[in-house]
Amino acid sequence: MHPIFQNRNTLAAYLAAWAPLGAMLTCVVKVSAHIGWLETATFTVPLTLILAVVCLSPWYLVRSLPLGSSSRAKVLGTNLVSAMCAGAVVMAAAHVLLFFADRLYPGLSDRIHSALPILAGMLFLFYLLSIAMHYVLLALETSKRAELLSREAEFKALKAQVNPHFLFNSLNSISALTSIDAAKARQMCIRLSDFLRNSLRLGEKASIPFGEEMELTNTYLDVEQVRFGPRLRVKRDFTQDCADCEVPPLLLQPLVENAIKHGIAALAEGGEIAMTARLERGHLYFVVENPFDPDAPSIKKSGFGLVNVRNRLAARYGGAARLEVQVEPSLYRVILSLPCSDRLKP
Repeated sequence: MHPIFQNRNTLAAYLAAWAPLGAMLTCVVKVSAHIGWLETATFTVPLTLILAVVCLSPWYLVRSLPLGSSSRAKVLGTNLVSAMCAGAVVMAAAHVLLFFADRLYPGLSDRIHSALPILAGMLFLFYLLSIAMHYVLLALETSKRAELLSREAEFKALKAQVNPHFLFNSLNSISALTSIDAAKARQMCIRLSDFLRNSLRLGEKASIPFGEEMELTNTYLDVEQVRFGPRLRVKRDFTQDCADCEVPPLLLQPLVENAIKHGIAALAEGGEIAMTARLERGHLYFVVENPFDPDAPSIKKSGFGLVNVRNRLAARYGGAARLEVQVEPSLYRVILSLPCSDRLKP
């Protein structure tokens, strides 16, 4: 099916674009045949609609003869023959219209006969213009598809970096615990295996519900809870309507990991990580707040986690999603915003 027919608004815009072309056709026929406006419009309005439909056919022609993959002579010759055939079809329709118009305005076909050669030339040019426009549309479509494929490849590459990065950090923590508390190290290994198992299962998907992503993040927090004990406290405040929003997998865990690594870990007394989520005007807002030591140098630069999340958002959503960092005295806040127009079906 032609893409014009896939959307009512697009179809309406296409027909509206033919209004000035139809007006031009009417003026030329009126001046050439020396007939009245009403008589001319009776003939040219339905003819313009027929021409608008016929001028959709190049969409299939240009896809079978894309520029660059076919010889110039073949493309030019085929398009010229196609334009002549289309002109002949529309001129045949014009004669049918004149046959019926004669019943309303006797002798109209004789009076309009002098304008038919000019009309045929205009139809030929309009069709050639339609072919050119369809080549432009095909080029835009190809460019958009290439951009989407590039973004998807970049997104997959960035997502593949998350687990190894987290795994290295966790193994370092386990290594440190083995000499201090072997039981905690063993417990951390068990919870780490649960996290990796779930992340591998969900990471293969393009999108998962926000609720499942939070379950994965909570499993990560269970791993870190073994390491930090009472030094790590978590506060959660999520609205119910966020649960089914689609989000890329393994997107929230790096934000929480960043809060622990650059915030809680640097504080002797630890602190509380506050996570909130809400749905507002078709966007999911996820906020992570954590206390930090202003004198710690690592908090002044974005680590791997935030850079990776920002790049994944750009690869997946372009400019429709954003990651904002706010630093206040002793408080670090990360605000994630991404579209939530599509909801998973229950």
